[in-house]
Amino acid sequence: MNFLKKIWRPLLAFSLIFVLIKKGPFSLEQLTFVLTNPFILALGLIIFLGQQLLFAARWNLFVNLIAPLTAFKALQLNLIGSFFNYFIPGGVGGDIVKALELSKTKAMTRSEALSTVLSDRVFGLFAMITFTFLFLSWDYYLQREAYLVKFLLLSIALLAGIISALLFLPMVLTQVSRFLSTKDSAILVKLEKLVSSLHFTFVTFRKTKLQAKSFVLSFVGQLIGIFFMYKVVEALGVTPPSFLVFFALCCFCFVASAIPIFPAGIGVGQAAIYIMFQNISDEIAQAAITAITTLQIFNLFYALIGGAIFSFRPKMKEEIKNHAYEKT
Repeated sequence: MNFLKKIWRPLLAFSLIFVLIKKGPFSLEQLTFVLTNPFILALGLIIFLGQQLLFAARWNLFVNLIAPLTAFKALQLNLIGSFFNYFIPGGVGGDIVKALELSKTKAMTRSEALSTVLSDRVFGLFAMITFTFLFLSWDYYLQREAYLVKFLLLSIALLAGIISALLFLPMVLTQVSRFLSTKDSAILVKLEKLVSSLHFTFVTFRKTKLQAKSFVLSFVGQLIGIFFMYKVVEALGVTPPSFLVFFALCCFCFVASAIPIFPAGIGVGQAAIYIMFQNISDEIAQAAITAITTLQIFNLFYALIGGAIFSFRPKMKEEIKNHAYEKT
């Protein structure tokens, strides 16, 4: 049973990929063509290094509210988190590993470290949904395409939901926290800690300067990533829709990929892309699947660097201990 718990997530993710391959929209020939294109390879290496830097800087905005952390250390921990997003098949994802590693290196508790990761994740999703709404609204204003209406309504619903949660959930969670703190139960104590961690998210939501910086970093990070996907589609000889629509639909897919069920969004990202872009054409949907798969491969490359960093950390600690012992 424990073995099944460990493997069901990656099995489900790769099952989705298998279905897409069998149905036809996933093209191994397209993927091979793209990955042997020198321009795409160079562009991907540059863009996704920049994206790692931007997302590490965004997370560091929340960390620095509790304790100072250098930009280089934030990048290291972000890469480590990316590695475990790919290679932990169970319920513990890279975000939690990143928080645990942060709590080991800085003067903060695990709960505080987790709160910074939760805030970064929530506001990253909030930014993507906001961008989706703005881009779809503008494109619909310009083109009046009928197929955009359902996507626009979905973005409005998601945006209204997350804003309502950020505005009104603090009052609910405060009452829940007070109730749980009076109960003598190990499970309830853990729940109370989780509720306390979420409180930090709502506090930071009211810091306008922080949110403005977070939005800018999120926007630039998503913009360059989606620009890369757009170039992949063009490299395949397919004419994509307007960049406004392409950007908005990709953001929808990234929101779906962020659901912590599949390792690093593998499988669900491809399925979401297919569902979204099939509304335009099958040809564009197939090319978009190749684009998001290429994106995941470049992210995997940097995730492996994070894995290498993590593997050396215990050795570094051991070397420091031995060095200190030799001096005594």
